[in-house]
Amino acid sequence: MYKTTSEAILALAFAALVASCSNADPIEPVEDKNNGGTGNQTLLVVAEVDLELNTGGFLADFFVDVEDGSGAPVSGAAVTIVWNRSTVTVPESGTPGIYEALVTGAASGDLKLDVVKDDMYVRDVVLGNIGIQAVLEPLPDATLPANEDLTVRWVSDLKAQSASLFSPDWDFDVEDNGEFVVPGAQVDPSSSTWIELERYNEVEIAGGLSGSYFKLEVEYRVEGLEIAAAL
Repeated sequence: MYKTTSEAILALAFAALVASCSNADPIEPVEDKNNGGTGNQTLLVVAEVDLELNTGGFLADFFVDVEDGSGAPVSGAAVTIVWNRSTVTVPESGTPGIYEALVTGAASGDLKLDVVKDDMYVRDVVLGNIGIQAVLEPLPDATLPANEDLTVRWVSDLKAQSASLFSPDWDFDVEDNGEFVVPGAQVDPSSSTWIELERYNEVEIAGGLSGSYFKLEVEYRVEGLEIAAAL
């Protein structure tokens, strides 16, 4: 049997949380906000923002890889991302052409990327914010029956472009519709395991070289699960 808590209480608490983190219109498709921006086809830019919930709150990891047309790393570029309505300068790391930053807190509003190096640039790349999510079922530290269908249910304030649901034992691409049933044949006994839901939005950078993109990934993990075999 599941260890349960009132879903209504969880939903209300989460609604208050997402209201403070996103003001996006839940009716408008997130992809409609995406804009590939402009550029002069001189830079290959791979930009990713990973947002995850840690013990102290949300933490956003910015990663931007910048190369020129020959595949050489581009050092000394000005890389900025608009996050939570503020412009964040993403500094170059110890690896040439790799720019990284860590920012606390989830974002309100959409994301925007600019990369400029001398006369090479991509500008005004907009990525729709998909907001945050919470898994309602199963809850952390729940005990679940092995070899039976496992229903995973979640809530989010916006529907993402795509999503994945996985554990150490299985991995599924899912629609971000709030529910997925893991087949019982995949639910093996385990004394301690976890389930993670990842939601994504991605836009091709129109002014960059082929393969350039800007991606947001939002993660939520349910830990401490026990999958118990029948006695």
